[in-house]
Amino acid sequence: MHTTASDLPPQGISLPTLVALSGRSLRTWQRRVEEGAVPSLRDASGRTLVPLAALAALPDLQGGNWSAADLQLLLHADGGAPQALAELGARFALQALEAHRSSGGGGGQDHTRCAQFFLGKAADLGEADAMHWLGLLAAAGAHEGGSPDPALALMWLAKASTQGHAIAQAQVQALLAGLPKG
Repeated sequence: MHTTASDLPPQGISLPTLVALSGRSLRTWQRRVEEGAVPSLRDASGRTLVPLAALAALPDLQGGNWSAADLQLLLHADGGAPQALAELGARFALQALEAHRSSGGGGGQDHTRCAQFFLGKAADLGEADAMHWLGLLAAAGAHEGGSPDPALALMWLAKASTQGHAIAQAQVQALLAGLPKG
């Protein structure tokens, strides 16, 4: 049987993902869709999606110029694939940490927002790498709180450690070894 484009499921990004990528509110995206300013389609479950082809015309999205591979990763992440969520979150986390470091601690909020969105979803699904990245962001102060949060960092590292993340296990052991005995 030959598959045509009309046989494939619609390829678009959900509004909650657009909120994370743009920093605009869900209501703003809903209004843009209702007014026809942004094209939309529906998936099988009735979710409103913005077609991939329309993303290039949306200048306020984090991530810049999306390659075909990046768009596929974004589609998988938007569909809830834990590893894709973690990978995309890690990419934004690296950008957030670099911006935070180069600005002396005050930059990278847009990348941080994106990283936390994707990593948080992946962590909720048990993805240890995502938990580790969230710990690194908290330790560096590149998270919503904006300043280093050792307790939050330790929490995420401990969660990653219990999921078998080898680096997190070593980091938690090193932290525990440095605590006073007694």
